[in-house]
Amino acid sequence: MFTIIQPENLAHTLIIEVVGRLDSEHAERLAEQAQAALRTGRVHLVFDLSGVSFINSAGLRALMQTIKGTQVSGGSLTLVNPSESVWRALQLVGLDSVLPVVYDAQWNLLHPGLTPVARQVCVLA
Repeated sequence: MFTIIQPENLAHTLIIEVVGRLDSEHAERLAEQAQAALRTGRVHLVFDLSGVSFINSAGLRALMQTIKGTQVSGGSLTLVNPSESVWRALQLVGLDSVLPVVYDAQWNLLHPGLTPVARQVCVLA
């Protein structure tokens, strides 16, 4: 499942909360969401990965495709609070030194300074 938030006060930023498995069945959808955001000028992407229970090579590939796309667009990708399984996978393949990762115990998608203008939930069964 993805929750997509487009903050009013951050015009070029898109926050995507990813929940569940980031595997070959679901990774392409995440990459598509990211590419769609880049096409509309949302070049700074934030992926909240705290709810990801599993990631495989397809999920890692989607993250790499996204960071390449943001760099070409002059933007950025930040991973927030990756779950332990995601963090281990990133470390295992050396992406922990390539992808910007932030751990923030106070992170909350709906904190008062982040007023969403759109919220979309995609359920990935």
